[in-house]
Amino acid sequence: MNYIIVKPEGILTSEQRARAISRELYNITRPVPFQTPEQADANVFGIMLHDDGRAAMVVDLQYTIPVHPLATLERLVCLFPELTDAERLTLQQVIFMNDSFQFGTIVPSTTEVRDHDYMVADGWLPADEL
Repeated sequence: MNYIIVKPEGILTSEQRARAISRELYNITRPVPFQTPEQADANVFGIMLHDDGRAAMVVDLQYTIPVHPLATLERLVCLFPELTDAERLTLQQVIFMNDSFQFGTIVPSTTEVRDHDYMVADGWLPADEL
């Protein structure tokens, strides 16, 4: 398992942005108009909260996300204002030219993916006891 600590952006807190990203990833699989009431708050990845207010997505870089033929990316792209034009184009191509994609292929270059040891050292997880 890996972790992506999500920075606040604009008016969104770290937690709000992390939840929005995970939700929009789910919406690629099943766009909102096709969701049942039970899917109204479905997400792809879980969220962890730090005592200091930061949030992290608990991710699997190998996780395969199926793409619905009517999926849209506007909201997901808006959550990543740091994307370059080239990264935005690559993101769109990866998603719209495939029936599915591995999550790791769309992680922006500016994103730092953390491992378990980092999260323990940074106070997100308790130290493993022997």
